[in-house]
Amino acid sequence: MTHYEVIIIGAGPAGMSAANILKDEKRVLIVDEYYHYGGRLLGQLYEESKGSWWNGMDVAKHLHDVLDEKITLQLETSVYNVEKEDTEFTVFTNKGDFTSDYLIVATGAKENSYPLPGWELPGVMTVGAAQVLTNFHRVAPGDAGVIIGINPLSMVIGMELGYADIEVRKICLPAENKFNTTTPKDALLTLMGLGRSAPTKLLSIPAVIGSRMSPFHGMALKLFPSKGIKALGLPLSIKERVIKINGRDSVESVTTVKTNSDGSVIEGSEQEIKCDFVCISDGLSPVNEITSLFNLKHAYLESLGGYVPIHSEQMETEVDKLYVAGNITGIENAKVAMLQGEMAAHHISGNEAAVKNTLKSITDERKNAKVKFHKNLDAGRDKLQLYWLAK
Repeated sequence: MTHYEVIIIGAGPAGMSAANILKDEKRVLIVDEYYHYGGRLLGQLYEESKGSWWNGMDVAKHLHDVLDEKITLQLETSVYNVEKEDTEFTVFTNKGDFTSDYLIVATGAKENSYPLPGWELPGVMTVGAAQVLTNFHRVAPGDAGVIIGINPLSMVIGMELGYADIEVRKICLPAENKFNTTTPKDALLTLMGLGRSAPTKLLSIPAVIGSRMSPFHGMALKLFPSKGIKALGLPLSIKERVIKINGRDSVESVTTVKTNSDGSVIEGSEQEIKCDFVCISDGLSPVNEITSLFNLKHAYLESLGGYVPIHSEQMETEVDKLYVAGNITGIENAKVAMLQGEMAAHHISGNEAAVKNTLKSITDERKNAKVKFHKNLDAGRDKLQLYWLAK
């Protein structure tokens, strides 16, 4: 059984950033179940500011290229169990078992999706799958698609599909049921939140409509066009729901209904939108199975995307020498994940000055983030720290 000083589970932005800090002083192993490094960086492509682009593939390549031969990177390696006995961790994988003194869990996030009639048809996928197909594999998911779900992830990926000249015929809400209770008001508030720091006009136009009058009085919803708006070629409708996906052997169309401002369906408003692929988007949630193996305390915080392991600002957990970093700690952007990976590594190294500087960088990045995936992120982080102090 091979021993390492540090094992990192996850070769995404957090995991590789941690490894780059540790590579000169620790013997490090990174394992990842995917065949390519990068995690959720793969496929990311958006304009941060005019003329400045964030290319996730380039970022991932840079993080990988500076690892050099000091780091052992093992891809296509699935972790099925982790144990700790005394001061040593044992990581069980499909390619052998490994031990370490420290463990960093940087397993990232998974996409949420919801059922609706026809969702089993070929051509139905999550928005993240469409993103990776398009920007990483350079394969179009189809010629014309419909995106179901209005949230930061669906909006950003809708833009990315447009960059690749893939037609998006509609971005709208899912049918309301026990799985989905999103209302037009919820969608408008999401768009307004994006618009406050929108990286493109697409995200700022809906905010202009709603920001000058309180949505709680219903005026913003009433003024939002029932046919939706079209910005940069992307049609967006918060008063329209997809009730089913149609097709014989693959996706051929979707059926939608119009709604009133309160979300109630307008009778007789059904219409069919022709398309050959459908993207379902219900946001992201932390991948926490590994930390659950240690019976760590987890807290459900909607503002962070779901259940997250209770941890300190330095990425420590209740288990000595076990750290977490990246989207397992709450859904945020890749820059925050990279800094969290660095934070865990600096804490392992005992570099107090670097810990202090990195904490400031994380705070600054959160303050300046262009897109926040959930409302009340700061309040969620504050509550998490209270849980940590009370542990």
